[in-house]
Amino acid sequence: MSPNTLLTRIVAVGRWLDSSRFKRFALVALAVWALVGFWDIARPIIEKRPDAWIEIAVAAVVLLAALVSSIAGFAFSAIAGSALAYLDLDPMHAVQTMVLCSIATQLYAVWKIRESIRWSEIRTMVAAGTATVPLGVWLLARVDASVYAIGLGAFLTAYGCYVVTRRESLVVRGNRWLDAAAGALGGIMGGLAGFPGSFVTIWCAMRGWDKLRQRAVYQPYILVMQVLTIACLWWHATAHAAVAQALIFVPFALVGAIGGLAVFQRMTNKQFHLAVSLLLVASGIGLVARAL
Repeated sequence: MSPNTLLTRIVAVGRWLDSSRFKRFALVALAVWALVGFWDIARPIIEKRPDAWIEIAVAAVVLLAALVSSIAGFAFSAIAGSALAYLDLDPMHAVQTMVLCSIATQLYAVWKIRESIRWSEIRTMVAAGTATVPLGVWLLARVDASVYAIGLGAFLTAYGCYVVTRRESLVVRGNRWLDAAAGALGGIMGGLAGFPGSFVTIWCAMRGWDKLRQRAVYQPYILVMQVLTIACLWWHATAHAAVAQALIFVPFALVGAIGGLAVFQRMTNKQFHLAVSLLLVASGIGLVARAL
């Protein structure tokens, strides 16, 4: 097959994906998937299992966390994680559920803003994060969760409050070293807490970019880090069954993401800036609450 023929077919596929016919097909597929997931969740209730309410609670948490986090494009894991902590889920299973659902919401968002993404701008961040995600996953099984959760949560809460209350916007000039530092820290947090967007989101906000450019940088970065994280978790011997089990919650995450992105598209840059700051505060409080 010649390069021109391949390019022509890729363009044709892209046009079909943008067509109203595909969108209708995707909505129907999502509805069917949601019904299947709902049946898997409802079956333990019908069978009167004692722990049947847990999966219903997880589905509700995933839906609400996806709705809120998709407004700004990050913090799904921090919001969902703080709620899931009270359900006494296994830490590895909880992280896998959050990462899988986050991947689904990020895929949807990245597809919606794909025309604004410039991969050359995030190359350094992604490379640095790729190198540190395995370290985060390694730490997940060996470090007391409360230690890093309280520290990161306190930092995010303090920084978010500072941004909300300050009068003048601080614009920082970037370089590859700072990009790499933000990306590396995000990779560690992705593997450790399923929250790779923390430092990269702050870094993008500090650059003074508009709402679409910020999301066009940290949204695909988060997606790549989440895929790498779930791959590292899958590599662990106990991950396989839990990953399959977590898939039933993905449709609920997608429904929330559709609603959250619809809100984002109607926001001004000022409103988006405030939403990012408030989500940082909420993420920090959620991490601290999960640790305590």
